Amino acid sequence: MEYLGERIYGHCPVPIQNLLMWRYGSLIRKERFGPEYDRLTAFLARSEWFSLDELRAYQEERLRLIVAHAYETVPYYREVMDGLGLTPADIRRLDDLPKLPVLTREAVAANLERLVSTAVPRKSLKKVHSAGTTGTSLYMFWDAAVGYMNNACLWRERRWAGIEFGDPIALMLGRPIVPLRQTKPPFWRYNRSWNQYLFSPIHLKNENIPHYLAQMRRAGVVALDAYPTSAYVLARFMEAEGEYLPLKAVFTTSEPLLEVEREVIEDRFRCRVFDGYSQSERVMFTSECEKHAGHHIYMEYGITEFLDDDGDPVADGTVGRVVGTGLHNFGMPFIRYDVGDTASTSKDACECGRGLPLMGDVAMRAEDVLVMPDGTLMPPLMVARAFKLVPGIVRSQILQSVPEEITARLVVERPLSASDEEDLVRNIAERMGPEVRVRIEYVDDIPLTGRNKYRRVISTVPLTWGGTTTANLYEEEDAARRKREDDPPDGVPADIRSGGTGTGGNGDG
Repeated sequence: MEYLGERIYGHCPVPIQNLLMWRYGSLIRKERFGPEYDRLTAFLARSEWFSLDELRAYQEERLRLIVAHAYETVPYYREVMDGLGLTPADIRRLDDLPKLPVLTREAVAANLERLVSTAVPRKSLKKVHSAGTTGTSLYMFWDAAVGYMNNACLWRERRWAGIEFGDPIALMLGRPIVPLRQTKPPFWRYNRSWNQYLFSPIHLKNENIPHYLAQMRRAGVVALDAYPTSAYVLARFMEAEGEYLPLKAVFTTSEPLLEVEREVIEDRFRCRVFDGYSQSERVMFTSECEKHAGHHIYMEYGITEFLDDDGDPVADGTVGRVVGTGLHNFGMPFIRYDVGDTASTSKDACECGRGLPLMGDVAMRAEDVLVMPDGTLMPPLMVARAFKLVPGIVRSQILQSVPEEITARLVVERPLSASDEEDLVRNIAERMGPEVRVRIEYVDDIPLTGRNKYRRVISTVPLTWGGTTTANLYEEEDAARRKREDDPPDGVPADIRSGGTGTGGNGDG
């Protein structure tokens, strides 16, 4: 139904699309705001100044609630705890959490229905989808409480940057707001209920970008919320043209924020970047504050552990696996969930004076920018949704060495039918255009790189900004690092480094 709704929206005229955007925004506003949101916002304004001991006491109070609820109403946790001889009385403090096993993504996929609380009406839950850091597809459910908390944390981050609800904000995130077939502006739609301008992330090419910048100036937007790659494309274009667009803040999320991206974004938008990190599983939320000394861990949102390969806590400053326990989703609790990323924590206190501890950079999926034959620069996450819509795909990766062709590497749980392959190719074409050839290659695994990065999109096609050309993101990063370390490219297959298609699988799909 969600996909059908997108198809219907895509064939409506622009005024109707704006009306639908306003209507959808109004519904989401009712869903995320209200007395409970106000209560949580007031609480978060106080709790960020709590001491570490006070924050831990709050976590333990919530932990006891979520564990007791899970034991009584979630079949999976009842079975696990009974098998270990545990009751809720055994899990009362943070130090008790290791008594429970780590919850893996595979365990969630295998026990989806048994992880949903029997005490929460199914019709009150929101079903969501995540491809995750490793590219493995997963469904989950949110209840209303975690929706309020997530929104309150989101607006805490924005207030740290001086942005309030109702300020004009430009968004350039995941959904294809403007149909790919549209070739003339407006490349944006307006959500009047939020005062948001939603810009298309799939029309970013040199002749279109001036329209984006002109509209942002006309609308007087004060902040941009975007994938790092999208903000980087705009900033690089302005750099090539000698332009600036002063804002109060740029918010980035969902992709690693590279130093080369941060530098050019902050330079051209004349403001600081506020990078955030969270997951669809709703177990962890972090963001930078105005001091930009690292990510503050929102302890009120969830309990975060950093573990080594043996499951033991790592020392401060040491990189470990991120394991999170959500404290607000009673519809589908995630307790000690391995999110698939790595990061480190620190004992250093932020100069801002807040009690929330700091976290270092997160090693998550690493992705290049896709280049289409007409010069459009495609944020990699825009294409990821094409794989979500096809059942049976366990993990995926896109390789690109020329604009006219991509290779879709697939790890599947069962052979895809001809119809499934046709659906995948069509889904990709709806995002990248029918002129891009899609080759499908089946592989046994797509491993992480030596730096624990999952390369979901690897492109060696150079990026052009006006009269300026640069290497693609991770090729540029690898080149700089190889100079320092004299090591080979990070996770780029030899065939694509040498200009080959990276194919050799089971045909064109």
